[in-house]
Amino acid sequence: MARPVGQGIQTKKLISDKAKVLFEQKGYAATSMEDIRSFSQISKGSIYYHFKSKEELFLYTVEEASKEWRRKWEEQANNVSTAKEKLYLLGRYYASDMQSPLSKTVSEYIGSENLDNMMIENISQLIQPEYNVFLQIIEEGMGTKEFKTSKTAEDLAYILYSTLTGMSITQFLGYDEEKFYKLYDAAIDVLLHGIIER
Repeated sequence: MARPVGQGIQTKKLISDKAKVLFEQKGYAATSMEDIRSFSQISKGSIYYHFKSKEELFLYTVEEASKEWRRKWEEQANNVSTAKEKLYLLGRYYASDMQSPLSKTVSEYIGSENLDNMMIENISQLIQPEYNVFLQIIEEGMGTKEFKTSKTAEDLAYILYSTLTGMSITQFLGYDEEKFYKLYDAAIDVLLHGIIER
């Protein structure tokens, strides 16, 4: 017998929400499907009906969080008018997001030793929506002549995305929250002005 559509969607969301809590608390590797079954109080059969594997469940959970990230970002971005302001806002928004437990779990997942082609494709799909935000701002700034450069918008977006993502390591180096945010502001300064004073 087919399951009612609304009920299936609610169950899938409940599984994902409960799994997110565990992934944030324990990390990707230490969370088992049995942990998720026990914590969610949903049968193993129902969990596997919606998700074929822990990896599929994890990627779905991250994708849902990414949609929420994008929705909140767009709300904030509407409050500033220039591409330059958006870059600084994005830096601060990213600094805040990099401290979230799920972001740390994504780093753990990406750092997995056994990345196969399918996992690489999944990671690429995970980062694409965020990369698109970076690209959109760079293209906007180039279009309005705020940013004058011989580099391509795509290259600059990858540089910026990689820089801000990689900076999350600083949270483990003893930086307090205020200094952490200032480092992200400084990263935008370097991108916009370089490191050679004129």
